[in-house]
Amino acid sequence: MTIKINQLNYFYKESGQGETVLLVHGNPDSADYWDDVVPILSKKYRCITPDLPGFGRSDIPDNFDFSLNGCQEWFDSFIATLNLQDPIHIVIHDVGAFYAITWAINNPDKVKSICITNTLFFSDYRWHIWGRIWRTPILGEISNLFLSKWLYKKSLQKGSPKLTDAFLEKSFQHIQPKMQRTVLKLYRAMSPHVFKGWEDKYLALTTVKPVLVIWGERDPYIPLSFGYAERMANGQTVHRIADVGHWVAAEVPELFAGYWLDFAEGI
Repeated sequence: MTIKINQLNYFYKESGQGETVLLVHGNPDSADYWDDVVPILSKKYRCITPDLPGFGRSDIPDNFDFSLNGCQEWFDSFIATLNLQDPIHIVIHDVGAFYAITWAINNPDKVKSICITNTLFFSDYRWHIWGRIWRTPILGEISNLFLSKWLYKKSLQKGSPKLTDAFLEKSFQHIQPKMQRTVLKLYRAMSPHVFKGWEDKYLALTTVKPVLVIWGERDPYIPLSFGYAERMANGQTVHRIADVGHWVAAEVPELFAGYWLDFAEGI
């Protein structure tokens, strides 16, 4: 399905009935990232999974504002266009935090719960090697030119060995020039210092909203040494999974869904 925001088309999937769960993907993904989780959750919940601007099948304007404020403003427009009225559950992976956590901070009354999985939102973060490459002018563009399916698969499976070839084949189909340009702009806008102030607001939000963290311990992009799983939970529930990496919901979807259902049904 698609909706129009400022005359551009944005893709999303929807299934199920009940309280709304908005699942937000990261990089280099799309709404498809949640495909093995949604059939489990949608038996009891209404699940909505968008392609973020410039990712997957969604459009993006040339002048898109990649600041944290700009990201949350788009997210707010998406929610308003779908006319989501009741407080919603949000499930957030990776750079989806730039859109969803910032929106939650500015709209706490519209949030029912927050689930975080392998996400960064702290100003002491240090970019992984690919992040540093994408953030570097010319070098990032060159890396896009020489990206192959083989390199893509090897890079993702390095820390996430449970990712299947079927998942990677489907994911690679969305690696198009539009998405590659979006990734470069997004990463170049997100210097860690932009989280100063926002990170404190997020931690304040966790004192009034239920939070669940589901974290893959083999993540090479957000290492355990950063302590982000516990920091994101801020004293609430953390499930750390030893044998999976960055893409937990794709690697162990049944386990991920089970943890979330137990969490949501206890609220």
